[in-house]
Amino acid sequence: MKSLLAALLLGTPAAAIARPIDYRIDIGSAQARPVVTITLRFTGDADGGTDLDLPSEWAGSDTLWRNLNGWHVTGGTMADTDRPERKHVRHKPGALITIRYRVTDPDPMPPGPEYLKALPWIERGWFSLHGEGVIVIPTGRDNAPARFRWGTVPRGWRVASNLDMVPKLTASQAAQSIFIGGRDLRLIERSVAGAPLRFALLGRWGFTDAQLADHTQAVLQAENAMLGAAPIPFLVTLTPLTNPSGKRLSYGGTGRTAGFALEGTANLPFSGLPRLLGHEYAHRWFFSPEADDAARYWLTEGFNDWFSAQAMLRTGDWDAARWTKELNEVLKRHATSPALALTPQQRFDRFWTDQAAGQFPYDEGQLTATIIDAQLRAAGQPGLLALLIQVNRAGGLGDRPRMEATIERALPGVLARTAAWLSRDGLAQLPADLLPCGTMAVTAGVPQFTLTEPACPALAGRVQHP
Repeated sequence: MKSLLAALLLGTPAAAIARPIDYRIDIGSAQARPVVTITLRFTGDADGGTDLDLPSEWAGSDTLWRNLNGWHVTGGTMADTDRPERKHVRHKPGALITIRYRVTDPDPMPPGPEYLKALPWIERGWFSLHGEGVIVIPTGRDNAPARFRWGTVPRGWRVASNLDMVPKLTASQAAQSIFIGGRDLRLIERSVAGAPLRFALLGRWGFTDAQLADHTQAVLQAENAMLGAAPIPFLVTLTPLTNPSGKRLSYGGTGRTAGFALEGTANLPFSGLPRLLGHEYAHRWFFSPEADDAARYWLTEGFNDWFSAQAMLRTGDWDAARWTKELNEVLKRHATSPALALTPQQRFDRFWTDQAAGQFPYDEGQLTATIIDAQLRAAGQPGLLALLIQVNRAGGLGDRPRMEATIERALPGVLARTAAWLSRDGLAQLPADLLPCGTMAVTAGVPQFTLTEPACPALAGRVQHP
């Protein structure tokens, strides 16, 4: 009511106040690299001044605002502020503002094994952009409605974005995006239970596009079933990394709004794909709407790893022996990690620069989930998956306080007990019967699980809905 009254007093139509932020990307041809231009249109603030938040820090990169230039403003005048990641636009109250800027790639070489995904990749014949590195948002409007469309594209090029799959967006979701295009971009259409599943692929790989599409369909179907979730329109992108020596292996992924982005060197093994697909799709649920911190990675990455491992059992990509092998690798990595000596905040501060610190929340969270699942089953309860379903229905799997409270209600004291076992001094105290269908032994401080019942019911990938 207050916003409507303010609009009337200022002579600004209420419809203008509610106007979505419009984003458009135009791709112009150039002799060396394509020219990427982004335009946003929005209604200015009622007081005649609107701040803009530019990309700044994400995924281990900073000063991302340096990659935006050539600013052109219609409907107001733009000025710098004392913060390089913020600009200020002066305009008439409630004016319609149009801002156009160019995105540039600061690296003259294509991305390689040690890539920085936050940087714009604008190469000969193709481009790939993460929204966190290129999208500008009017200050304070992260939750404002937004829209996206493609503008001009060079003849013969194809483009795709996860935003193509989302009819209703917020500005924050627009920034959690992937934009990809190129002369040789391959677009594949599939579906999962009637919901469109699209692939946008660059490069040549040791597997076919059909193999990737088939496996992705299977993983999405399995994880939807595990959480009792309806399918949604979804995009998967795959971008190549250079590998001059041919000896490096590098690949990874990033969950996006209604999609995920993959990248890798050409020797990316097909055997490594299913788990990567499972982890990235699980970010549909395992995400935090707030800023990342050390506490949330334990859940959004670590519990995600436990969940996607369960999905591998359900799809048949893993059997109990493979599950055991993967678990023992995590146990060894955690027990020997230098990051055990760091505080949670130190690990988070070093997440993007220290490999051990970056891996730690994945392993700690996965082991926590593994132990809690076993403890719940030992107490005669359905297991952790049932609690994940419960928490997801209450509002998503990125809320650590809610997740912890749900676990504590189900089995009081299990969180503290598990945390003590996984500490530097507690690993040697892991009970031999900690997990079902096998025994745990600790040698020289390193735990190892031996599976004694290959047909273990607890590792059958069964779904138990409460």
